[in-house]
Amino acid sequence: MEISYVKDFLSACQDAKRITELMPSLPKGMSPRHIYVIDAVFQLSQCQEKVMVSDVSKLLGVTRPSITKVIQELEKLKVLTKIPDQEDKRIVHIALTSLGKEYYDFYVGEYHSWLAENFRDISPEDFSVTVSTIHRVLEIMKGLDITAYKEKRKEKEENE
Repeated sequence: MEISYVKDFLSACQDAKRITELMPSLPKGMSPRHIYVIDAVFQLSQCQEKVMVSDVSKLLGVTRPSITKVIQELEKLKVLTKIPDQEDKRIVHIALTSLGKEYYDFYVGEYHSWLAENFRDISPEDFSVTVSTIHRVLEIMKGLDITAYKEKRKEKEENE
């Protein structure tokens, strides 16, 4: 592949980061990551009776400790609540509070609907290809050994 395609892609990734920065202002103490977790908890609660931290971590493809930290932050913000399991006290379920549902409605439901209306000139196929490409590139890059690249670069410098 030509380098110009890689440069254009990486530039588009910077633009994609700017897109997330154009989201409506979040309440104090909240970040876009919190909204992703709120969305995940909502989605899971629509298809299963009880939601656990491991369910959220699996859905988002991140580690449990990472999600646990975000969930603790959301609990402090009174967006999520932890519910001990009735049969096994070691198990904790999580649920959105009424505030969490308000945030979901505004930052996910309404905002995403509004964006969908404004994106009507972009075909679903274009969106699918874009999403698929980003996921494929991420998987490839996660599998690359940056150390090998650095060693190759260092070796090249030493030979010059």
